Amino acid sequence: MKTYSDWVKRFLPLLIMTCIFLAGCTTAETMTTEVSMPTSVISPAEIACTVTEAEWLKPPEDPAVNDAPADGYYFVNSDRSIWASAWWTQPDQDHLRASGDDIKVGWFRPEGAELEITGRRLDGQASPLQSEIPCCYPTRFQATGLIFPTEGCWEVTAKAADRLLTFTVWIDP
Repeated sequence: MKTYSDWVKRFLPLLIMTCIFLAGCTTAETMTTEVSMPTSVISPAEIACTVTEAEWLKPPEDPAVNDAPADGYYFVNSDRSIWASAWWTQPDQDHLRASGDDIKVGWFRPEGAELEITGRRLDGQASPLQSEIPCCYPTRFQATGLIFPTEGCWEVTAKAADRLLTFTVWIDP
């Protein structure tokens, strides 16, 4: 009959090898996790900001736009009467940044309707969003410039005729 010490002598090396193997797997997994972590630090405010996800869509045809409509990222209201380009959500584009410079955004709205754009910071105090909306776009397309005065979580609302589009974006410093 085998004794306890016989079992320990027989299975101890196997137990030790299993522990070393598992420890090696844990180290490799930890290293993979560390390598795949983002290099930028995400603030608690950015985590709390519920950014609107842009949709990959083909915009309406419009005679004011020279090229044929091409798929892209857009924020769109439920009846598809107001569209806002969201070019910055594409993987190869820079994030939106706060500055005194305007960010070019193309819109589609009910044909000839005056477009009003407002915005407010949701996670802190800030001056309101400034919008530059040039006149005289008689078709659905409207070019604009948006100026976000500070970083943070921003709600943008566009109104044209009796239609609304609201979306939320994160603005980097």
